[in-house]
Amino acid sequence: MATQRRLDTCHDLAYLPRDIFWLLLDYLDPVDLIRCRRVSPAWNEGLRQPGYLEAQSLEWDDEDPESRNVYDRIVARYDHLQRGKPRSVQKYRLCDDFGSSGDREWFQVQPWESHASHMRQVVDRQFSEALWTHEDGLLVYPSADHQCLVLMDLSSDRQFMVPFIIRGKVVRRVRLQKRLLVVEWAEPKAFHWLNDSDGVHRHFASSFDVKSGDKGGWSIVPRNEWKIMFLGHPLSERDRFFSAHTNTHYVIYIWQPNRSLYTADDDAPIESLFVWDISNASSYRPSLDPTGQQSGPDIDQAPSIVSRFGFRDLDFFDIRQRGLPALQRLGITDDGHAVNFTEMACFGDEDVMTPFGYPQTVTTVIPMHGNGPHQRRVESIMPAYRGTHNLHTPNLRDDEFLPEAWFGMLSELANEVTGVVISLHFDPINWTQDQRIYLTFETRDGSVSHENLDFTGRGLICGSEHYIAGENCNRELVIWRFDR
Repeated sequence: MATQRRLDTCHDLAYLPRDIFWLLLDYLDPVDLIRCRRVSPAWNEGLRQPGYLEAQSLEWDDEDPESRNVYDRIVARYDHLQRGKPRSVQKYRLCDDFGSSGDREWFQVQPWESHASHMRQVVDRQFSEALWTHEDGLLVYPSADHQCLVLMDLSSDRQFMVPFIIRGKVVRRVRLQKRLLVVEWAEPKAFHWLNDSDGVHRHFASSFDVKSGDKGGWSIVPRNEWKIMFLGHPLSERDRFFSAHTNTHYVIYIWQPNRSLYTADDDAPIESLFVWDISNASSYRPSLDPTGQQSGPDIDQAPSIVSRFGFRDLDFFDIRQRGLPALQRLGITDDGHAVNFTEMACFGDEDVMTPFGYPQTVTTVIPMHGNGPHQRRVESIMPAYRGTHNLHTPNLRDDEFLPEAWFGMLSELANEVTGVVISLHFDPINWTQDQRIYLTFETRDGSVSHENLDFTGRGLICGSEHYIAGENCNRELVIWRFDR
């Protein structure tokens, strides 16, 4: 009878001495521990005790029921990362190039056809710029369902409308940096013509402060607007401009083909660089004042040019691009005193051993005021230029990359703390014959690769180990979630 009572009160692992229980846990991986809960109610009870999480060196609050699920969510996230499979997939339709009225409303700046990061100087595969942008868990994209720009908080999936009217404009670029959203756009009608085919359109930039709102929401507040080019810019595939901004300054690099009948030269495009102070809020809208005759205190607070560099200045700093651009990244220092101009070029003979050359990345730091002194520094390599990063290309890891590995890389997300690396790339061996795109997940326990179609539209991924976002070829924004 006593033996029967002892058997009835014994609950297997749940009643083992704690020290022995922890020794057993040391032999199991976290994923296996979660799976062991399915063995029986007794195992499930034993593997949910507070001491179980304490043995895993995790903080534990026995009074908070939510803390019991934290460990499970972390294990589930890393299990999906190790297998390269999302827990859930979200898709959002993006606006078409032409709006409901039939007028073009979206026309991104086109990528270069040639670039010095390619040994043969010809970009092997071009990707158009993404018209969506991501920073620190916030995603801004042109929603086809709402026919406007939408800001989405990826931690809660809540969406907020950006107070920017698209109708009557042609959006060229959307970028979120330093919690400041900048939308670059043009007027749909040319105000004068360069020749029979190229008309000049006035281009502007509108900025919006993104601030934390009530109840975990976000407020998007208009800050100012400025005309980004004095003479305008054609809406063509040959004329290009690239920009970057901080919370206080905006820099734009303009590259246009020389259309002169007397001095036209493929190696002598028109180049210039301008820096604006955009720190002050102003209600002045130059797009509503084409004659420039409006006056008042708001105009004094409007954005203004603080530095300008012509082609001779760019020559002085040895950063003039000419007909073979090498520019990979454009930026402004946090103190707002200098512009970072990062270039990457390939060197070496085109032989069997090094078919893609040896890359070299150099950043030139030029002062906003005066012609010197300036600084040059060598940095780690970047992916070859294909138009994916809109001249905001991040450096790759400082690993021992084979030439094929760096050249086939499109986009990469790396977390040095957790050791998780997610990369979008071509086949590192046979990509010249097979240009399928692969998504590789690397963790401390290994790596796995899968052919991918969800992020091939722009060749770009953004996010973290909680989620990754990209665009497919069907004009859909795709979000892979690993946290829920």
